[in-house]
Amino acid sequence: MKRKIILLITLLLLSYGYSNAQYGPVVSFTYDDGSDTWNDLFDVFKEYGFPATVYINALNWWVNGAGYNAVDTLLEMKAAGWEISNHTYNHDIGVTETNVSQMKSWLDSHEFPYSGFASPNNDWSHSRVNIVKKYSSYYSRATELPGMSQPFDLYHIERINLTNTDNITTIRTILDSAVANNKWIVFIAHEFGGTYRTPGDTWHQSDSLLRLVLNAVVERGIPVKTVGEVINDFFPPDCVIECSRDSMQFPVLPYFEQPENQAEPPVFNTSVWNEYWHNTTWTDPHLIGSPVVYYNTSNDSLHVMKFHRYVLNGQYDVTATILLKNPGGTYRLYYSFDSTNTAQYNVVVNKNSDVSLGPVTVTNGQFALYTQNADVVSGGAGDVGWAFIKLFAKPLLVNIKVFLEGPYNGSGTMTTTLNTQGLIPKYQPFKKAPWNYMGTEARATFPANVVDWVLIELRSDSTTIVSKRAGLLLSDGSVVDVDGSGPVKFKGISNGNYYVVVRHRNHLAIMTSSAIALSSSSPLYDFTIAQSQAYGTDPLVALPGGGFGMIAGDGNNSTIITASDVTPIITNLNNFAYLDADVNMSAIVTAADVTKIISNLNKSTNVP
Repeated sequence: MKRKIILLITLLLLSYGYSNAQYGPVVSFTYDDGSDTWNDLFDVFKEYGFPATVYINALNWWVNGAGYNAVDTLLEMKAAGWEISNHTYNHDIGVTETNVSQMKSWLDSHEFPYSGFASPNNDWSHSRVNIVKKYSSYYSRATELPGMSQPFDLYHIERINLTNTDNITTIRTILDSAVANNKWIVFIAHEFGGTYRTPGDTWHQSDSLLRLVLNAVVERGIPVKTVGEVINDFFPPDCVIECSRDSMQFPVLPYFEQPENQAEPPVFNTSVWNEYWHNTTWTDPHLIGSPVVYYNTSNDSLHVMKFHRYVLNGQYDVTATILLKNPGGTYRLYYSFDSTNTAQYNVVVNKNSDVSLGPVTVTNGQFALYTQNADVVSGGAGDVGWAFIKLFAKPLLVNIKVFLEGPYNGSGTMTTTLNTQGLIPKYQPFKKAPWNYMGTEARATFPANVVDWVLIELRSDSTTIVSKRAGLLLSDGSVVDVDGSGPVKFKGISNGNYYVVVRHRNHLAIMTSSAIALSSSSPLYDFTIAQSQAYGTDPLVALPGGGFGMIAGDGNNSTIITASDVTPIITNLNNFAYLDADVNMSAIVTAADVTKIISNLNKSTNVP
């Protein structure tokens, strides 16, 4: 049993993988060690509503020092969506088993349990990676390379310095390349402060430089996420098989073969596991020790290789990262999710890349992928290996239709004036009170039929919030995901019955009249057809020409429309901007907004 537990823990530690969709652009900001200057740094990021990642040492003078209250600041950062991660317990010692594990224990004890890792002194080696894998979900270092494209090495996250020696013109060029090529840019700095463009100052990052970079990111509409968030997008937790662990995995470790209690069945049958595990020498140092599970051949009599993973029941899309020792060749790999037909499917690969293996439904808590042989399609002989096999749970979809009274034009559609005037913000606008939603949804540009952002909320009962996501409201009432590809997607949420709440900046929130069935193929729920579609008494307003919509006028977001909603209109009269006071969403605040409020005076939301 002990060895089986070790196996499960090992698989959990290695369970991260790539998204099968083109991902990017995205930017992450990281800071190492710890400094009291981070208090000012935190204030700047709060202004922009962005998170960052900090890698800390427990013995750092700020983290460990009396009177700094560093842990309280770190907890506040965590509450604002920041990632607090591992930089070893003692920076001077470097990457050792004790130094990494001791810091992981410190992080766990201070309520920072899901940590990644950044190398102190920029140390990196295969042996160091094998230590870090046991405690952290990724390994990052400074490489000065301007951005990563997928697929990338989970244990060699590349960071580029953003300090007072860097030129904003160069940084803008890097960001433009990220947008054009869907790259992930990870910036690194240490202390905050100093003067921008100070010769030789490679340690500090000035307030002015950071703001120039943040403004450049905003101008381009690039999402800002923590490193951990991006890793989880590429490598969904608990749903990835890493096909090699380290060079010591050849031959296969004993606990893969037989549990400690001999009365139990084998964890893996060696006849289909150990017999067909080959090893080769990879030229890429990051892949040293990785096994090759296929040598190009059409010999179907070879043993079947079985990859196995314990996962939650559900529907998944399966992808794999294929490694070719000779990237100039093209190969056809045969595989199956069915042990009785081990060459059921095939995929052609011609470079080191992610490939789709299709959908699978897990019903018994276990996923297995069987692989049999590889044919050479073109090119010479070469080794073909599997780096990662990844299961992406099909997201739960919220497929709804809703009208806003404010921009409704009386013909079954809403106006898109905010969009045509270029006023819709590139980042979702619900980070402020009363919503306090810190999601990273963003778009550089908007399709012509977008009306505005809306906030979707899932509840397991009428009051318990499960998850939130910002989406885009289209002129016909459809609510789509930020990528524009269909209904709003909720990852990591099980199929089931949920109440769905829809919120807008200056309309009264509504909720489905009852819990509705949601899945990866949710049917349309249309709020516009009847009052009874929404929760409570008269929760909607009858619209000209038929249909129902969300009630306009809650410009101060108080959940009830009163005379106080007129005050921000008076304050902003004739202002041309994206303002909550613009309740009819005409792009300018006028007396017409007052008229809309008067028509709905004293109405309030029915959402509990």
